[in-house]
Amino acid sequence: MEEIIAGLLCCPHCRGDLASGRNEETGSSAGLTCYRCGRHYDCNDGYPNFLDGSGLLYRSRRDKFIRTVYARTYTPVTNFMFLFCGGAASARNEVMRRLKLKSGAYVLETGMGYGENFLWLKRHMESPNLFGLDIQREMMANCARNLDRWGIRAGIVRADAVQVPFRDNTFDVVFHLGAINLFSDKKSAIEEMIRVSKPGTHIVIADETEKAGRLFNLFTGPADRIIPPIDLIPESMKNIAMETIWRGYGYVIEFDTV
Repeated sequence: MEEIIAGLLCCPHCRGDLASGRNEETGSSAGLTCYRCGRHYDCNDGYPNFLDGSGLLYRSRRDKFIRTVYARTYTPVTNFMFLFCGGAASARNEVMRRLKLKSGAYVLETGMGYGENFLWLKRHMESPNLFGLDIQREMMANCARNLDRWGIRAGIVRADAVQVPFRDNTFDVVFHLGAINLFSDKKSAIEEMIRVSKPGTHIVIADETEKAGRLFNLFTGPADRIIPPIDLIPESMKNIAMETIWRGYGYVIEFDTV
C-alpha cells in the first residue's frame, strides 16, 4: 500500500482504522483489514477495493449494456457528447476553474472516470495530492493506466460515493463532475463529501440537466426527471449557489463547508 493513501483511509462501514492484513477466506495477503469490524478489503488489482461483489445498479438490461459500453469507450464518447456544449475542454474548464486550488492541497474527486481531471489538476496547480474513487471496475482499470502513462501519482480506490473510505476532515478540495444524477442516494453522497472535507472547503458538484438527459435517454431508455440536488445541501453550509452551464445542458452546485 502506497504511503500516499494508506494513512488517509478508514473502513467505509464503521470508520474504523485499517491495517495491512491477510484475508483468511481467500488466502490473499494483499489487502486491508478493519481493526473495529474485522472486514477485509482486497487490493489485488493494484488499488483497494471496498465494494466486494457490489457495484453500479442499472435501471434495465439495456441501461447496463449502454453504460458498460460507455465505460469502455469513455473518452471518445464523452468528447462527442460535449460537442453540444462547446467541446469537452471548454466544458471541463467551466467546472474545474471553480475549484479553489492552492499548492500542496489534498484533492478528492468522487467518480473520477478515466482520470482526465487529474491531468487538468496537474497542469493547473503546484504539488497536488490527488485522490479519487469510482464504482466501476472498467473506470478503475483505465484510470490506473492513464495515470501511469501521464506520470501522475494519485491514490485511487474502488468505492461507492455514499460510503467514502477516507477519514473525516481530510481534503482541501472535493468535487464531483458527472453522474451524480444516477445515484440512488444523492443525499448520503453529498453528506460524505462534506464529512471528508476540512472546514472551509469549497465543494463543487456538476452534472447534466434534464435538457441533456432527454438526449441520453434516447439510448438508455426512459428515466426519472433530472432534478439538481441543491435542496439536499444542508442549510448549515455557506455560500450555496447553483448555475446553469454547458449551454443549458448542465448545472453546477457550489458551497463551502463549515
